[in-house]
Amino acid sequence: MLMMNLAIITSRYPKENDPYRHMFVHVRALYFIEQGVSLTIFVPSKSVEHYNYQGVDVVCDSSENISKALHRYDVSYLHLLNFYPKVDGGYAIYKEIVRSRLKVALFIHGTDVLKYPEYLNDFRFSPLGIAKYLYVNYWNHYWMKFFLNKITTRNKYLILTPSKWMKEHTESIFKRKFPFFYNLPNGIDTDLFDLPSNFENRFKAVTIRPLSDPKYGVDIAIEVMKQLPKAFTLDIYGKGFLSKKYQKMIDDYGLQDRVHIIDTFIERDAINDLFSRYGIFFAFTTFDSQGVIMCEAMASRLLTVSNPIAAIPEFIHDGVNGLLGNDFVEIAEKIVAVTSDKVIYEEITQNARISMEQIHWRITGKKELKLLRELVEK
Repeated sequence: MLMMNLAIITSRYPKENDPYRHMFVHVRALYFIEQGVSLTIFVPSKSVEHYNYQGVDVVCDSSENISKALHRYDVSYLHLLNFYPKVDGGYAIYKEIVRSRLKVALFIHGTDVLKYPEYLNDFRFSPLGIAKYLYVNYWNHYWMKFFLNKITTRNKYLILTPSKWMKEHTESIFKRKFPFFYNLPNGIDTDLFDLPSNFENRFKAVTIRPLSDPKYGVDIAIEVMKQLPKAFTLDIYGKGFLSKKYQKMIDDYGLQDRVHIIDTFIERDAINDLFSRYGIFFAFTTFDSQGVIMCEAMASRLLTVSNPIAAIPEFIHDGVNGLLGNDFVEIAEKIVAVTSDKVIYEEITQNARISMEQIHWRITGKKELKLLRELVEK
């Protein structure tokens, strides 16, 4: 079997007491190491730090030092690496990959290529908001387009993205087709997220969302709760400046007894226990290229409810393995109908589990590793 020395470069990575930092990168890193790949994670940073997280070596260093180190690896694999021209930004790394024609794999998650007005829902008229608008629409877009054009003509490369929609949308944004561009979902740990269908909890809904970005659809969840009978409750787990806005909605709608914001982050190893207390997961959004937490809820046999936008319909098929809808009243009616019939409820939640087993992290990891090895062999 071909030996491979792989560098994964990302803007952040999990560490002890902070497991949320691009966990989807960590899951694939664990699989690659298990398959005999020599691997190092690089994170651009103002300070130098070396640590090991669950068997994965992580190097935090300046972008200039990381750029020099990449020459020792067979492939540089980029995940949500920004284009900030700073010591802890990715600009110097992209520049070195192009200059030295290093073999490169790029996983496009969505935020790395989208432009306003697609992101206008999170725009804030403030110095920071204006700076973000200019960065996303001009600096990031220009340099990502430049980078893609260069690597597809000069480098041996691979581009991946988690959904067919994201692949097609990326090509639409840059107005061109890319060879060696594949859609491959982020793998789901269906061994970790495996709970029995619990019809007794059918009236208890939960959502786990950052409350710092309106794209995560917490307001939609509250609107749906307004339409549901009083037997239904919703717990919202998350932190962020939007919590006050959402609390006001809850208060204005008189939902204080049924909808609660729990101001905390949930550790990954505690999610299973949390899910076991609920029967419904709300995964509403204004954009998502996959929705990993949504998929984990589906694997856990929760009745998962979302809206048919972006890549969501690739993962949830309405009335088959979850529920989809755009109208608040329509969504509520569907939830009431399914939770009124144990047979239908259990059939949908079991179908959700089966569909997620098809993208188990070992299955997607095997496909991903095959593509990376083919890149090394070129």
